[in-house]
Amino acid sequence: MLLIIAFAAAVTTSCATRIPVGTDFRAVTDKHENVVELRFVTNRKLVSSGTTGEYYGDDHGELSAGSCRVGFEADDERGEVLRVDTQPLESILSDIAPGRFVIYVHGYGEYFAKNCRRAALLQKRLGLGGRMLLFSWPSSSYLTYAGDANDLEQSLDELNALLTLAADAVGHERIVLMAHSMGSRGVVDALKLRDDEARFGSAIFIAPDIRRDVFQDNVSMLQQKVSDIVVYTSDSDRVLWLSTTVNVSGRLGVAREFDVDHTTVIDVTPTGTNDISGHLYHMLNPAVIEDLRALLGSGPVDAKRSFHRVPGETPGFWRLEPVP
Repeated sequence: MLLIIAFAAAVTTSCATRIPVGTDFRAVTDKHENVVELRFVTNRKLVSSGTTGEYYGDDHGELSAGSCRVGFEADDERGEVLRVDTQPLESILSDIAPGRFVIYVHGYGEYFAKNCRRAALLQKRLGLGGRMLLFSWPSSSYLTYAGDANDLEQSLDELNALLTLAADAVGHERIVLMAHSMGSRGVVDALKLRDDEARFGSAIFIAPDIRRDVFQDNVSMLQQKVSDIVVYTSDSDRVLWLSTTVNVSGRLGVAREFDVDHTTVIDVTPTGTNDISGHLYHMLNPAVIEDLRALLGSGPVDAKRSFHRVPGETPGFWRLEPVP
């Protein structure tokens, strides 16, 4: 167990930078080829410190909203947070650009600054400027898996409150619920609590760290809550193989052909890996990014595809492969 935790920490952690709110943390310079403004809603507690002012920590707090400014140098996949601002929760969903609107729920082990960097990279690569919002729940480090799972469970009411606000602002049918890793559990469990009859546009589960049998048990419920269900999986996802060992149960995000009614399952294993963990392919893998852009309608209509889906033997199961 210690070796598993140490490996996960080695491949995915970094120091938890405390980003002060309401002040320029770093200035925009000529080296920043791209600067992304990302909206967020969070139930992290706003912490006061005598040295860094206020910042979002790892404890549970009141629901609040704001924006992150993240700068990227050329060919930079990490980015750096330049500024964080808060704004009234009721105004965060104003001026949403036309088209599908993505609410992104991150996975475990992501402190707030990492939330901002990764979600901003995703927004940039998927072409979702003005059409994406990060829900940042109080996860912390990769050494607190069980603690993060509990924090996510305690965040379901706030996630549901956000879904209600978003539905009132832009309409259920425009909303795409996109969840990564442990965040998939949050989306499934939050939808279980909802009693409204209107369905969201779609739910996209990427590298979902949720038991496969639990997901299958909830498919009928999900079909009542969303119009389309899409699952991305990979047999090269080392983080989910570790989770399989730790949880002693098959994870949905490990690629296997299985029959789930009215659900599209896409195995991205044939496209290779782009980082040591194999877990961040929605941000780093050009094939998956291309497929997501096509799915969301955020890419050029006439763009030539470099990758395509090849049907498996099981209905609804596909493999994403390079175009010959």
